[in-house]
Amino acid sequence: MNIMKKIYLLITVVALALSSCDQENIGTIYEPDSPYVSFASSVVPDNVLSANNNFSVSCVLVRSDLSGSATASIELEMNADIDGVFALESNSVTFGDGEGTAYVKIVPLVSADQLDPTKTYVFKLTITSDNASELYNTATYKAGFKFDYVGTANFTSELFEEGWTVEVYKLVVGSKTLYKAKELYDVGIDVTITVEGNVVTVEDQLAWYSGYYESDVRIVGTGTMDGKVISLTLEHYIPDLGSFGEYSEILTLP
Repeated sequence: MNIMKKIYLLITVVALALSSCDQENIGTIYEPDSPYVSFASSVVPDNVLSANNNFSVSCVLVRSDLSGSATASIELEMNADIDGVFALESNSVTFGDGEGTAYVKIVPLVSADQLDPTKTYVFKLTITSDNASELYNTATYKAGFKFDYVGTANFTSELFEEGWTVEVYKLVVGSKTLYKAKELYDVGIDVTITVEGNVVTVEDQLAWYSGYYESDVRIVGTGTMDGKVISLTLEHYIPDLGSFGEYSEILTLP
């Protein structure tokens, strides 16, 4: 049996199976009475913030009827991460005659070096105009910075009294260079190190899990960079419990 016969047979079997189903179990098909506007996708998780797009996010809208022009009103729901940091470039989007797609843009209100490269920003949008689709009038866009792979670095820890290798990724934002050490101390927990000039900062962040105390351990500290060697002084501590103290940790880049 050739491939076309196999495809025809499969289609026939599926058609017969569908026709034999209880028709009362088939849901109502969405058939709007008038032209509508909707988002092209309900969730878009992987948008990259970069200088190439001016650290903005473009969200795609589509419409059912291409004749004439149409305008849709859009609302961006604020959350703690984006309030005062991002906003809609415009609260309305216009489709030209014959155009089936249009774009609403989310733009930063602050300079690039004020954006947090360790965060994934979440943008929930809603079409609020009367021509909004009943089923597809909301969308969630997620955006963050993309770190580029550098290679395998060597890490020496005074706290753990040993050394090991770690995969390192790099991101340049304005005058700052950030290094992300994948699973530096523990599985599933990355550590971000910020370098500006030769001054190094490790913002307060989760670093590893203590099985003895059954608690998350956080780190915070500073350091210097000389060539490819990042020398750190890090405090390891458990919030509301206490500190392990400060330790010298050294990351040697490839």
